Amino acid sequence: MRLGIMLSFQNRADLGENWEKAYRDGLALAAEASRLGIDDIWVSEHHGEEDGYCPSPVVAGAALAAAAPNCRIGQGIAISPLYGHPLRLAEDLSVLDNISGGRAQIGFGQGYRRAEFEAFGLNYGTRTRAFEESLDILRLAWTGERFDYEGSIYRTKNGLLRPAPVRPGRPPLWIGAAAPISRARAVRHHAGLMIAPLTELGHTARQFESFDQEAQRQGAPRLPHALSREILVGDSAQEAITRHQIYLDHTYRVQYAPERTGMTYRDPATGERKPLTSDNPYFMSEAYMRDRWFVGTPEEVANSIVEWQRKMNLDILLFHPKMPGMPLKHAVEEVERVTKQVMPLVRQKMGDDHPWTGSA
Repeated sequence: MRLGIMLSFQNRADLGENWEKAYRDGLALAAEASRLGIDDIWVSEHHGEEDGYCPSPVVAGAALAAAAPNCRIGQGIAISPLYGHPLRLAEDLSVLDNISGGRAQIGFGQGYRRAEFEAFGLNYGTRTRAFEESLDILRLAWTGERFDYEGSIYRTKNGLLRPAPVRPGRPPLWIGAAAPISRARAVRHHAGLMIAPLTELGHTARQFESFDQEAQRQGAPRLPHALSREILVGDSAQEAITRHQIYLDHTYRVQYAPERTGMTYRDPATGERKPLTSDNPYFMSEAYMRDRWFVGTPEEVANSIVEWQRKMNLDILLFHPKMPGMPLKHAVEEVERVTKQVMPLVRQKMGDDHPWTGSA
């Protein structure tokens, strides 16, 4: 299992942070993460957000490749229908791969926020078709040969991807896919499955299990699993939560509010899945966090990671060490807690069969 961090380069003006500082500190954190043995750095994407949420993960990735020479660089995820022609996107990604010396990974999704498509004058209703055609064109581009393509949205005549990726073929591909039909699409393209930090343990395990079953049904090889979560380490669960609360509230009550993401939860009284709302006492409670994230002492967090790893067979575990507004020093300490206090315990508990690949 590789260990990675997620960056979004959001700022908190109310905490004295501007956009330029958010990027400067993010790059400095990447350099420290590389030094501490982090394997992967992924950048997420949204558009038109007041906090400056990174709209250009490929551009940011080029800077991260220079700042963190020991890390693979990915997107978690890039909203491919917003990039114009897919061959143009393939060119940008190939430049990133060459700049990084072959360390680029590709993470795609179709997007779920209508306002982002409307801002670019794009049809939200055709985003799935655009996404599928993007994947088709990228697959053809990564062959290294000239190609033609005739789709309902995109067309290419005598297309050629240059520069080609450092290694023949495509860079590693990941797709964010919450629905069964989306997971089937990921399997058709032999992509890994990336799951965001909003689902409970049981639901997340079922998504990976469904993905693996779909791969078997299609006759595909075993495809990799990536999971993004919060890791909150402290003297106790409550101390860790209290220390992060001001940052968690912005991230999950503003940017990822349940009304905005369509989040659901299992009602303990009935066992039914129901829509989750921000005023539900369960939302952002310690129970909510423990159901989804790794919270507590280093020992508790390590035990949780081992439990999840045994259920999900993860290839990459990603966490968010720098939430919007968090001072750089605090963010570096978050990475140190995970790499120096938690992951050695995980390695010890899992044994040699599931080592952490980091060097810290």
